[in-house]
Amino acid sequence: MNQLPSFLCIGTQKAGTSWLYEQLRQHPAIWMPPIKELHYFDHLYCKSNRSWSKWHIRQGVGRALKQHIENNEAVDFVYIRYLSNIVTEPMFSEVWYEQLYQRPAAKGKTLGDITPEYCAIGDEGIDYVKRFLGNVKIVWLIRDPVERAMSQLRMNAERRGLSADTPVQEWMAMAESEEVFSRGDYLDYIPRWQRVFGENSILFIPFKQIAAQPKKVLRTVEAFIGVNAWDGYPAPGKKIHATQPFALPEQVISYLDERFQRQYHFLNDYFDADFVNGI
Repeated sequence: MNQLPSFLCIGTQKAGTSWLYEQLRQHPAIWMPPIKELHYFDHLYCKSNRSWSKWHIRQGVGRALKQHIENNEAVDFVYIRYLSNIVTEPMFSEVWYEQLYQRPAAKGKTLGDITPEYCAIGDEGIDYVKRFLGNVKIVWLIRDPVERAMSQLRMNAERRGLSADTPVQEWMAMAESEEVFSRGDYLDYIPRWQRVFGENSILFIPFKQIAAQPKKVLRTVEAFIGVNAWDGYPAPGKKIHATQPFALPEQVISYLDERFQRQYHFLNDYFDADFVNGI
């Protein structure tokens, strides 16, 4: 029988998912593929992602190959074949996804997939996750909607070569994109996932707790996914993929504040005050 993930981290983008991946992949009882963000479910159920999901996988395989060559004196040709199979068509089939977890090192381990775009796959996609993976555990990192959107805008700006001196019209065009809003649409996504998986199968973690209490976050996740506590994480407080904290135009911040008001109302109704203060 093929091994499949027993836990997913489905979000949120710019809320610490890269940090969680880098930490958990070091745990001796956990195994994840060498590529963060496999994009299997969102490739199937978020059509707009199909324009770049294969590119993302190929980039990830390239980085994994480079890392393997740099860190090992002898090349593991079985591992090279494994990486090659990841970028061999047809990609994003059930067989393709299952093969991602068919590594000797994965046997007997708790398997995971950390892809923040999964939160947005909609009812049909969520139902498919349930059919395919069964009673999988869901980990969800929750960040303040406006701060998350601002971090995403900075990331997008870095990729496009923009800066704090970029005309406000360009910033507004990015801020008004559906991508920026949809990545933090807790009001829509949380009830959909809870309908299928229930309260006991979803772990919500407030974003600020990662910086304030990283070891506590890891203890909480370990207990939730059913692995023993491990004290060997070499740098639990290290930031991963932090964006440059340059100021955004006030017009952009005001727009985001207004657009995300319904998200704040939902979060305040859904979570207790201590949790909301920690996002």
